[in-house]
Order: sequence, then structure tokens, then C-alpha cells
Amino acid sequence: MRTGTVVGLIVTVAVGVVAIGGVLVARAYADRPVVESVSPAPGTTVNGSTPIRVILRSPEAAQTVAITVDGTDATVRATKTASGYVLAMPKLVDGPHNVNVRVVSSDLIDNTDTYRWTFSTDATAPTLTATTSSKWVDSAVVDGVSEPGATVRASWQDGEVVTTADSAGHFSLTPVIPDGKTPLLLTAADAAGNETRASHVMLVDSGRPAVKIGGVDGWVRDTDHPKVYAFVDSASPTNIVAKINGQDAKVTPLSIGYTIEAGELPQGTSELALSITNSVGHTTTRTKKINVDSTETLTNNLTLAPGARGLDVARLTRRLKVARVWKGKFSWHYNAKVVAAVKAFQKKSNMPEDGIARPALLAQTAGKIVVIESKFVLNLYIDGKLVKQYPVAVGQSAYPTPTGDFVVTEKIENPTWTPPNSPWAAGLEPVPPGTNNPLGTRWIGTSAPLVGIHGTPSDWSIGTAASHGCVRMHISDVEDLFKRVTVGMPIEIKP
Repeated sequence: MRTGTVVGLIVTVAVGVVAIGGVLVARAYADRPVVESVSPAPGTTVNGSTPIRVILRSPEAAQTVAITVDGTDATVRATKTASGYVLAMPKLVDGPHNVNVRVVSSDLIDNTDTYRWTFSTDATAPTLTATTSSKWVDSAVVDGVSEPGATVRASWQDGEVVTTADSAGHFSLTPVIPDGKTPLLLTAADAAGNETRASHVMLVDSGRPAVKIGGVDGWVRDTDHPKVYAFVDSASPTNIVAKINGQDAKVTPLSIGYTIEAGELPQGTSELALSITNSVGHTTTRTKKINVDSTETLTNNLTLAPGARGLDVARLTRRLKVARVWKGKFSWHYNAKVVAAVKAFQKKSNMPEDGIARPALLAQTAGKIVVIESKFVLNLYIDGKLVKQYPVAVGQSAYPTPTGDFVVTEKIENPTWTPPNSPWAAGLEPVPPGTNNPLGTRWIGTSAPLVGIHGTPSDWSIGTAASHGCVRMHISDVEDLFKRVTVGMPIEIKP
């Protein structure tokens, strides 16, 4: 073999060895164990529950690992993982902390890697003070105070709303929640992830009560004490004021509304007025006409109002005709003409002029005595009908019976006659009850001074102008009349 050939072979082998060694050294350096990443990340703030993690490259090549936190060795508490080490967060005070990780390997070129970083802990939950109304409101608003910069969240079943507390810690939320009672969860979270929670119940009623009136559609014919039902739809509790014809009505709460008891209503049309207010103060008003036609019989304890119809109205107009405030045919409907006639009678009788025929008016029109002096008769009208005519005697020319409108003031059976303070009775003595009593057996006093209707033992005087102003009757007739009249009954004496 040539010398040059040998030398070349030696040089070639040497170069190959050096090249292989370089490759091995480069690979060993690249595979040495070093810190690739850490957590918490440098410069961040975490809460006290976040563990410390160290991620190594080639962790299997690490011979030893040392971890110190704020200069204190914490290696013994670290747990080795497939990618490095994990250390439960030590109990640290809030604020910045320094961590040092030193990794030692068998690498002859660079066998040590050190990594240092700083993070902060914040284990204190943010404050959370919120003000929500314990009363019903028409819109939900949550005002409160938390840690400055905290994220404040209000959540409910169907949604949530989020805001950030300002530099002073104040926040305000306006959750758009449905009417009614809504549970609300408030959460305040700081940058470290600490949370504070609080539960509230919002009472919201943004609308007005919805009201439906039932029970009185059409004409009520079976009773004059109808019950009315007010069905109410409201998110919050309500209060009701019910008036019928301006008078308070009894109200009884139901599960879905109220029962309204009107009491005895007049025949005809009454008006129900409802005012329903919810807990927020929103009010709904409703009116309803109640038409009652439960009787055709006109009694003196009845009340007739506009809208009434039937025989009872016809009888009322017949009475008004006798009272000289109605002209023409009787009306079967309580219309404007009837109202005008009732008002005319009320005015004449010093009653409130409202056009409603109440018991006082009906009692006053139930019967009437009409004396016609020129015909020497007394006509008795009951319920607007002439029921009987009686012959009478009236005052003589020297002592005439007064004409005009009067009323019955008293009724006395078997009266004692007392001489009046009049010249014709001067020197006369009282006469006790008996056959010779000038008043007979019955006395019906009137509002005309010293004038009454009475019986007389002097039957011959009936049909003449023979009395001293009184109206005389046959004893049997006055006893019949006595049973039919009442105190307060009108009396009309015509010439």
C-alpha cells in the first residue's frame, strides 16, 4: 500500500470521528432537561387554589430538581409528572411571590438549568353588597358595591347581565326579567378568579292589572241582590275599590279575583265602578252596567231607577198621574219622561232631585185622599187607582174647609172631643168617646190647622156644608177609610 494512501485513510477516519462526536454533542445538548414553561405565568395574579406547575423538556434526563418559593425549599411537596412537576400552592399571603427552579442533569457540557419568575396571589374574595327592593317595583334595578374592577354578574333562569365595578367599586345592573317573583343570583369575580355570591328575589310588576267582570251579562231577573265577579290578572297583589251607584260595595277576595256583593239594587240600570290597584301603584278602572228586572210588583220598599221596565213602572206612572206630575198614557219603561216626572214630584216634596224612585217617594205616592168640596165626596186612591169614593160633609161658609195639599198627621180610635179655641166652641166641655161624641169613632188628623177627617153622629149633615171646617163622614165609612190610610199619606182638597 502506498504511503499516501495510508495517510489519506487515517485523515478520513479522524475526520469521521470528529464529525460523529459533534453530532452526539449537539444531540446531547438539545436533549438536556430545561424549563419550557411555568404556571402561574410570570406577572399574573392567581388565587390561592392555583397549583404551581413546571413543564420540563426531557424530564427523564433530570437527575435532581429543586423548587423554592420565596426562598423556602418546597421541593419535597412537589409531585413528579410525565411532563415535569406540580406543586400545590403553599399558603401565601396576598401579593407578589418569587419562584426558583433548578434542574441538574448528567450532561457534561451544560448540566444545570435555572428558571426564575414572579407571580402574585390574591386569595381574598371580593366584597359584594347589593341593594334590591323587598317591595314590588315596576322595573328591576340592582345597585351595589364590590371590589374595583370586579366583574359583577346577575343571572336568572332565562338570562344574565354583566357589568364591571368602577374605580370606587360601584356597579349598577338592570336585569330584564319577567313580571312576578324571580330568583336572582349575583356573582362578583375579581381578576384572580375569587368569587362572592348572593341570592336575591326580585318582585317586578311592570304592567297594569287586567280585569274581566262576570256574572251580570244581560238582564238579571232572578234576584235584586246579584253577585258580580271581577277576575283579575296581575303579577303582584291587588287592592280593589268597588262602588255601585256611587256607594261602597262589599268585596270578598277570591283566588283569582273578587266577589262583589251589591246589596239590594233598584229595578233598572245600576252602574258598577271598579278601581283595581296593584302593589306598584298601577291602577285599572272598569265600569259595568247592571240591569235588574226581578219583579213586576210595585211595593213601597222597592227602588226604581232609569232603565226599569214592566208593570211596576206602569204603576209608578199611574201614581205620578194622581200626584199631578204625569200626563198622558202610562209608561212601561223608566225613560226620560219618567225621570222628569219623578224629579218634579221630588221637588214638590222637598226630596233630593235625582230622578230615582226610592221607598220614601213610593210610600208617599202609594195612596192619596182627594176631597172635592163642591161634590161633597172623598176619593181614595191606592197605587194610583181610585179604590173607593165616600160622601162627606164640608165646612159651612162661616168656617170653610181649607183647600190645598196636606198630609195625614195622626190616626186616633175612639177619640175624645176637645173644644177648639174658637168662638163657636166657647163654653163647651170635652166629650169622651161614646155615641154623642162629635168626632164619632175615628179621627184622621191632617196638616191643615184644626182640620181633620172624622165620623159624625149627625148623618143628616153628610152631603152638605155643615161642619166647622172638618170633613165629616158616616161612621162606617170613616172606619173603613181609617184602615186604608197611613200617616204621611197626601191629601188634596179641591174647591
